[in-house]
Amino acid sequence: MRFRIIDTYHKPASWNMAFDQVLLELAHKSLPTIRFLSFSPHCALVGNFQSVEQEIRVDYCRSMNIDINRRITGGGAIYFDESQLGWEIIGKIKDFNMGINEMNEYFGNICAEVLKRLGIPANFKQRNDVEVNGRKISGMGGVIYKGNFLFQGTLLVQDRIEQMLYALKVPVEKLKKKEIDSVRERVTCIENEIGRIPEREEIKKIFMDVFKEKLNAEFEDSEIKEEEKRLLDRYLGYFSSDEWINKVRLPEASQGVLRGAYRSSFGTIKMNIMVNKEQNMIRSTYITGDFFEDRKRILDLERLLKNIPFNRKKILKTIDEFFEDDVEKEAFYGCFNEIFRKFDLLKMGLRSEEANRVFTVNIDDLNNFSPEFFLLPYCSKKADCPYRRKDDCLICGDCTIGDAYSLSNDYGLKPITILSFEDLMDKFDEMRKKGVKDYIGSCCEPFFVKHQEEFRESKLRGILIDIENSTCYDLGKAKDAYYGRFESETSLNLDLIKKVLKILFKK
Repeated sequence: MRFRIIDTYHKPASWNMAFDQVLLELAHKSLPTIRFLSFSPHCALVGNFQSVEQEIRVDYCRSMNIDINRRITGGGAIYFDESQLGWEIIGKIKDFNMGINEMNEYFGNICAEVLKRLGIPANFKQRNDVEVNGRKISGMGGVIYKGNFLFQGTLLVQDRIEQMLYALKVPVEKLKKKEIDSVRERVTCIENEIGRIPEREEIKKIFMDVFKEKLNAEFEDSEIKEEEKRLLDRYLGYFSSDEWINKVRLPEASQGVLRGAYRSSFGTIKMNIMVNKEQNMIRSTYITGDFFEDRKRILDLERLLKNIPFNRKKILKTIDEFFEDDVEKEAFYGCFNEIFRKFDLLKMGLRSEEANRVFTVNIDDLNNFSPEFFLLPYCSKKADCPYRRKDDCLICGDCTIGDAYSLSNDYGLKPITILSFEDLMDKFDEMRKKGVKDYIGSCCEPFFVKHQEEFRESKLRGILIDIENSTCYDLGKAKDAYYGRFESETSLNLDLIKKVLKILFKK
């Protein structure tokens, strides 16, 4: 089969998107085309069916002169710097006799072979990635139009992972070194794999050699044709317009990251999941933590938990089929149950950043949750308060505990100040003896995660709301707090407490 070869080198995003549409529409009038392309300036591209405001950090991109645009193909948002090399195959479906899913594997294996000839042990990974030892190095996608197709892929050449994280809304908790390093466990580039940056022409030649062998291809160099130029001139304005770039608009608040953590004998699992509340979808999943498991298997699980419905039964079935060990299953079930409850809170009116500061214990259904007690940390009382070490409060108005006591009275809850970890365990014992099943409380997230097993073993059902500011864990005073000797003052998150109480009591 003869192919037309064209390299359009570095062009703005709007030009590249417009030319993709031109090549797709006119594919039936020419030989099958192989195009190489790059972007300048660097850009953030959403998939054809995505919303810019949900996928891209728009303010950051504008401040850094990063173009924002939309691909004509589907899939997720990607970041393109000037070093990356894009490759495309455009032709008639009947000449290749393959659908997009078949192309993913066929051309994915071609891309993997190119990388192998650069000395990189790459492999195609379902559904549309090329990976190196579990790390993604290339993604692919395609579109069909009136019997023609355009199939495209990227090759990550230089390490631009940090810039990518700032440009795209990747589901990491904070853009700090730890999170950047965790992304590097999932993404790699040619530079990191072989210790050098190959010339563009070197990569192109290898592509051509592999295409020649795998497709029995012959090539002819080509320039942009006059008909393509005319159509390109017509399309450039549209593909740089707000009408195209923002043709899909979805509320930014309807998509966000939900965090879950689960501590057990297996270790501590942490999940960051990008969810779309309106579409009821999981967009992507990041799994981190302190546990023993083959990293490549965790990356495989992340792929299974991407672009799927947010459906409890299907998600738990995926985990059940993925793991054989019951301890592993129980740990991942537990982490997802925390996510499920936070998703319920989204549906009930909390924003994702608020839901992430609410922790649940032993709860399957929030609709049947009826708390009787409000457990409050002594560390939120004034350091010089005479009631700091007492299970009571004068409601003097000098600290947030007094406000929480007043709120408790408004909602018919009995407020209790917890004086130490041992006091908490004693209070749980007293509550069980009285037949109490449910409680609400406030504590910091590190305390909740560290003592999650004790919370679960209490057999009581609880909702805990994160405190507002620095904790004993932040200050290296966790041991003092455990025994009730922490001297600093923390603050309750009263606004969030009010929202949660309003939801629970439907007021």
